[in-house]
Formats: sequence, C-alpha cells, structure tokens
Amino acid sequence: MTRACTRPGCDGEIEEDGYCDTCGRAPEAASAGPVPASSGPATAASGPAGPATAASGPATTASDPGSGATPSGRTGSGRTPSGRTRPGSSRRRIGAGLVEITPEPAADPAEAVMAEAVVPESSRYCSVCDAPVGRGRDGRPGRTEGFCPQCGTRFSFTPTLRRGDLVAGQYEILGALAHGGLGWVYLARDRKVRDRWVVLKGLLDTGDAAALAAADAEQGFLAQLVHPRIVRIYNVVTGDDGATYIVMEYLGGRSLRAMRDPHEPMPPEQALAYVLEVLPALSHMHERGLLYCDFKPDNVVQTGTDLTLIDLGAVRRIDDPGGDVWGTVGYQAPEITPDGAGPSVASDVYTVGRTLAVLVATFDFHRTMRERLPDPHDAPALAHEPLRRLLARATHPDPAQRFASIDEMADQMVGVLRRLTAYDATPPPRLSTMFASPPVSAGVDAPATPEEIAAAMPAPLPDPDDPATPELVAAAAQGPRAVLAAVSAQDAPDTDQARLSAVVAHLDSGDVEAAGRALAEHAVPGEWTWTWLRARHAAATGDADAAAALVDEVADALPGEPAPEFSLAALGEYRAGRDGGVAGPVVAERFADIWRTDRTWTGAAFALARLRAAAGDPDAAVAVLDEVPASSVHAADARVAAVRVLLESRDGAGLTRSTVMEAGARAGTVDLDALRAAELQTAVLEAARRLDDPPTDDTLFGCSLDDHGLGLGIEERYRLRARFAGTAAERFALVDAANDARPWTAR
Repeated sequence: MTRACTRPGCDGEIEEDGYCDTCGRAPEAASAGPVPASSGPATAASGPAGPATAASGPATTASDPGSGATPSGRTGSGRTPSGRTRPGSSRRRIGAGLVEITPEPAADPAEAVMAEAVVPESSRYCSVCDAPVGRGRDGRPGRTEGFCPQCGTRFSFTPTLRRGDLVAGQYEILGALAHGGLGWVYLARDRKVRDRWVVLKGLLDTGDAAALAAADAEQGFLAQLVHPRIVRIYNVVTGDDGATYIVMEYLGGRSLRAMRDPHEPMPPEQALAYVLEVLPALSHMHERGLLYCDFKPDNVVQTGTDLTLIDLGAVRRIDDPGGDVWGTVGYQAPEITPDGAGPSVASDVYTVGRTLAVLVATFDFHRTMRERLPDPHDAPALAHEPLRRLLARATHPDPAQRFASIDEMADQMVGVLRRLTAYDATPPPRLSTMFASPPVSAGVDAPATPEEIAAAMPAPLPDPDDPATPELVAAAAQGPRAVLAAVSAQDAPDTDQARLSAVVAHLDSGDVEAAGRALAEHAVPGEWTWTWLRARHAAATGDADAAAALVDEVADALPGEPAPEFSLAALGEYRAGRDGGVAGPVVAERFADIWRTDRTWTGAAFALARLRAAAGDPDAAVAVLDEVPASSVHAADARVAAVRVLLESRDGAGLTRSTVMEAGARAGTVDLDALRAAELQTAVLEAARRLDDPPTDDTLFGCSLDDHGLGLGIEERYRLRARFAGTAAERFALVDAANDARPWTAR
C-alpha cells in the first residue's frame, strides 16, 4: 500500500523502501513542520563534459552530462541521495585503495548544454544495422531525418524539445546535453521539487515499439536497483507530443569517454581503478537476474570522487529468451546476433573487457578490430603481460572461456592493478582467493628443480559450495593420509572437490604415480584447477616443458595471481640452466614483477638476485636481497646471499678492500648458528687474503688484515667447521683446508 509524499510541492508516492518515487526524499516527520521551498535552483555539482554522441551502434549514450549530484534525495545522513560522497570531497583512493583520484570540479550545469544540438554527420548511424545514415553528398549536407538505405529503419537526429518547453507540467527544458542510440538527452529543472536539476532522456523514434519498450523497461528494472553506483531514476513522463521521457538524477561530472584523451590512452592503472569502482553495480544486477548489456566508457561517470553507472535502457532479464537486444558495436559480444545467442553474464563480461581495452589502447575498435585486441607493438599498455591476459580472457570469442562472473573478473583485475601500481610502491599484502599459501619457498639457495617447483605450487582453495569441502578441510589439517582416507570412506560424497583433493594429497605424499592415474581418470579439460594439478604433476615427474605449457594456461585464466607467474618464472630459470644458459630478461621481469608486488614470495627475490648478478649487476642483486623483510623466515638467507654476491660477483680484478669490508660488516650482523657463521666468515676472510692491497689497521672478525692474521682466522674457522662435519671424509677435507690456511711461522 502506497501513501502520498508530504514534501511541499511534491505529488509523488512513498515506495516500499521508504522514499518518494518523484522527489527521492524520505517523508517528512509529522512533528517537523513545513519546510520552505527553495528560492532558487539547486547548486551545480560539477563541470560540463560537452556533447557525447554514440560512437557506433544502437546504444544509449546519456553519459556526458557528467557527475556531481546535487542534494536532491535522501537527507539526514550527511550524504547525497544514493550513498555517494559530496562533490566537494577531497581526494580519495579507489581500485582497492591503490589509485588516488581527484574530485571533478564544480561548475554551472547550464554550461553542459550543447550550444547547437546537432549530431555530427560522422556520428550518424542506423540504430538497427549500424549503417551510416544522414551523410552529405556532393557538397550538400546530410538529412537529419529519413530512412536507413540499408534496412529501411526510420532515423531522426532532430531534438523534439527546445529551451523553455515544459514536460508533464513539471520539467522545464534548458537544452540538449547529448544524443545517444535511444534518443536525445536533455537538461531540465524540476519545477515541483525545488528547481533541482534533472536529466530527461527521450526516444530515438516514438513510433518504434522496441525503443518504447526499452524505455519502459528502464524504469521498471531500476525500481529494483537501489545501489550507490547506479544512477537514480525519478520518474517516467509523457510529453505533450506523446513522447515518453525518463527522468533521472543529474550527474554533472564527466564520463570515462570524456576523460579518455582521444589521442592519448588512459594509464592502465587508472582505467582499471575506474572500472573496478562500478563493477559492484553490474554484480548487483546479475544477482537480481538482470543483464546490463551496454557497458562502455560513455556509461560510467565520475561525480566528485565517485563513479556511477548510468543509462539502463538496455537492461533485460537473464531468463528473457526474446525481445530486442540493445548494445554498442565494438563493445557488444560477437555471439549476440539476430540468429545467435542472447545476452548473458558472459556477454556483460565481454563489454567490460572491451571497455578496458578502449580506455588503455588506441585502435579501430568499432570497425576493423571490433572483435579482436590490438597487438602489444601497437598498444604499449598490452605489453604488460598480466593486463594482456586479463583482456584476452574477458573478450575471448568463446563465452565459456571468459570469466565466470563479474566478481571473478574484478578479483583478477585487482591482482593486475596491484602489479601495475607496484612500479611506484609495493602494495599491502593480499591473500589469494584462488590458492592456499605456498607450502615452501622454491629457489632460495639455487635455481629450483622441477620437483622443488612442484612442491612449492600451492593447492587451489576448496570450493565452499561443494558438499565434501567441510570434511576435507578438517582432514587436511591432519595431513595427506587423512585426506585420502576421507575421500575413500564408504559414505564420502564423490564430488569434483573430493577428486581434486585426492590428487593434491597424492602429490603432497610423494605418490606421483597415483596422482597421475587420478588425473587421467578425472581431470576436466578447460578447468583451471585441473590444469594446475596437471602442471604440478608434470613438474613432479621432472617434465619442465610440459609443466610450463600447462602453467601458462592457468596464467591466462588467472592473470592477477602470483602463483602461476612464479611457477612460470621458476620453470623458465630451470630450463635455461638445463640448456646451458642463463634465463633472460623475460624470466627476470617475471620475478621482478612478483617481488615488487608481494614481498611474501621470497623465492622470487633470490632468483631475481641471481639473474641480476649473472647479468653483471651485483649492486642490483644486493639491493633486491636487502628488500627481504626482517620478518621473513628467509631473512638470514638473504643477508648471507648478499654477502656472497658481493664477494663472488666481484672476484678477481673487481674485488676491492672496500667491498670486502662491506661484506664483513654485513656478515657480522647476520644472526647465524656457529656453523653457518663460520662458513660465511671463511668466505670473507679468504676474499680478503686474495687482495693485493697492502694491509691496513682494520680488522675482520677480530683478525688483522695481514697475511698472518687472515691465515690464523681462516684456519680457526675451518677447524670449527670440521667439528660439525657429517662424515669422516668431510672432516678430513676441512682439516686439510685448515692446515693449508695456517700461516708459515719461523722455527
């Protein structure tokens, strides 16, 4: 049961959520008394964006009015109507807190009105078949109204409303803001609700039943979609000419399309952060059985420091098998054709991927490259492999190969964004939503073997919705034998998670053959979890080449995850050494990318240091090792490795007394047991003894720097090491080394 709004000047009704369907405000409290009407228009929120016509295809483009909503809705919370911050907000960080943005400056909304409501001829396309229409010929201007020569659909690019027109006795038109696939967008004042600024969106053709249905659908769908990242619809009204107009809140900032310089792509980290902010709105729709269908830069606007998804004219139900599908050429998924599949969550994912591509790269996205991505040589941003993998999966031609949900894509976007922003500063640690923590670190002391890499590959996190998961998680705490017992129990559910867990348990217990048999019987092609376990099995058998190919498939599926990238890099380092060489810059950059993003992957630091030293840059190698945090279990290993890099990389002509003294100072600060300390000090003292420089008054570990003092120090440490020898042969060798190091003395 509805009730009338009690706000002065408003004849709306209170909806189920407690707010008016016309003014958007909560009803006045009975004791509050009357509220005087405002004497002037609401304050403008932000600046103009200029006209924004649709680039191509039948898509509504109501975006470039911009952002900066005025206080035209709910009150009493210090926030604007839909939970957004006020236009005057200071800078804030978006994209999981990784990217800082500035608010859009406030400006007069009237400045956003088009000086001349004309759609350029180059932007005139048929709303049905996308053929060029309204084009001039032989020096004559093109028609603004007519019929498409290709399919016969009527077109009109003439605005039906003029400044001063009053629609439905309530909305006074100030002028046109933009033109989109479904018609003109106008700025107006709401004369019944304190002269607030609103946007009216008309139809391309009032005689087009499909367009009319789309407009009606927008109001009906949006009534269900109360979300801080979705524009608020106030009303649907009919003008004196019988045309239907949707009335929505005015956003006075800029669309992503307007923010993207036509000659300069947007920085990828900025694009990812902006899009991430509105993906919860898409997820919100999907959870309610709705598809957006027309995601593109035009339909995301920045209001102050908030991002908002606008224009729901293309929204439809997931389970609706019929009806027209609206979208924009260059963004719409290729499977959506008159005779093809209808829209789906996968097609919405596709539009998000295309939007990101258009923001970060310049290419002919709506013509010659409407269904493919540019080459990294032509689009430098795509040279960043995780970003390229992200866009490739989101826009895969096969819908089944795309991200399964908006949330899954958003999670991987955060991972990619972390790696992009890590060039400036290492982001805070983040737990993976796909993998458990790595059980061990591979490649700390030396390049990891395939078997060591397999042991370090983390298990996929169990599916929380699988009925076998609770018991398997409990069993995993007791070890792989308990997991295998739980899986083979008579009453155990035979589920995908049970089979996956059995393979993990076989690999963890070292039973590679049993793991191989289980994989051959149960592995599901195309499922990244099974591909990952196949890769781990291949590595455990020593087949580094097969393992690398399989891990690469997982990296394509999960471009934001460090686990596949580390495994790829470690396998690359091993394969290069196996073939008699040293891993090149591609492998080194993989390790660097992982390390600067997440300091928990210490194996990447050791590998990167090895490659830097091998490339003749010991200073860079030491700098990487110094970055291993003191809290790491491998902190002492890193300090020891740094000392050895100083000594070994500069051995011979490059070794100087200052280098040796630095190595000694470093060795003296490492907390080691007696044996490891003796080994490290031996290396430093032997390096000092090889110097040709005359001795100084300095000392190393209490030893003078002349030959006699160094010899005694080396002898003492070899004899200490001999006491810890595990075999007689090792002890004899160390004693011989001590005798050789003893300085000559006069008898």
